[in-house]
Amino acid sequence: MTSGRSDTRVEQHGSVTAVMLSGEADLHNLAEVVEAFAQALHDPHTKATVIDLSALTFADSVLLNQLLRAQTDHRAESRPLRIAGPLHPGVERLLQITGADEILGVAADLATALREFGAESR
Repeated sequence: MTSGRSDTRVEQHGSVTAVMLSGEADLHNLAEVVEAFAQALHDPHTKATVIDLSALTFADSVLLNQLLRAQTDHRAESRPLRIAGPLHPGVERLLQITGADEILGVAADLATALREFGAESR
């Protein structure tokens, strides 16, 4: 799913789904982000989800809300969710000043997050 300023991809790594966001995440690409998060949550073969923000250069409260909602939805299904960095300074600041980094849990990178769930990166 690609728009002019962003790209959202979903990849399987064994039983872990990775949602990869790049570019800018805001109201303009909300629908594709919501769709990707729902796809990860409702895949019956997925035991955990990693949301990779390492290529994201901008995020606002719209994405923050969706990340927190995804965490709530995953917890309701007893399915772990982790954010993967490294984070762009602006994205990192958004998560830090809101405390979302503590709520969501941020792994150093995709490979680290996948290893936490027993999967390997490609």
